[in-house]
Amino acid sequence: MTPRNLSLSAGAFCTASAVLLTVACGGGAPPAPADSATPAAESVPAAAAAPVVRIIEPAEGSSSGHISLFRWEAVDGADRYRVQVTAATDRRIVWDSPAMPETEAHLPNTIALEPESYYWQVTALSGDRVLVTSPPSRFLVTP
Repeated sequence: MTPRNLSLSAGAFCTASAVLLTVACGGGAPPAPADSATPAAESVPAAAAAPVVRIIEPAEGSSSGHISLFRWEAVDGADRYRVQVTAATDRRIVWDSPAMPETEAHLPNTIALEPESYYWQVTALSGDRVLVTSPPSRFLVTP
C-alpha cells in the first residue's frame, strides 16, 4: 500500500501507511515516498524463552523396585539445584536436598522409599534466586 498524505491546517501534513502502521506528522513539504525495498516492519527480537527444567530420570510415570538416582538437564543461568521428593498419598516431604551444583542427585542411604507413588521436582537457583521449578513428575516404587 502506498503512503497517503493527509492535509492539516497551517501547512502541516501527516503521512499514514497501513502496511507500516505508522503516522508521521510535520510541517513543510511532505516526505518522499518510502522505498519499496524497505521492509514493511522492523523485526523485533523475540523475548528469551523462559527457563525450563527437563527431567531425565526417573521419568514421568516410571516404576521400579528401587529408585535412588535423580537426573535432569542443566538450566541456563543456574548455579545450583534443589530436589524435593514428596509422597503422593499424603504429600509429605520425603526428601528436600541441599542446594548442589550437579545435575544429578542420589537419595541419601538414610532414606528408603517404600512401595508407593511419589512426586519429585527440581528447583534451579542462581545464587539465592529461584529461576524455575519443574512441574512435579510422578514415579512409582514397586514391591
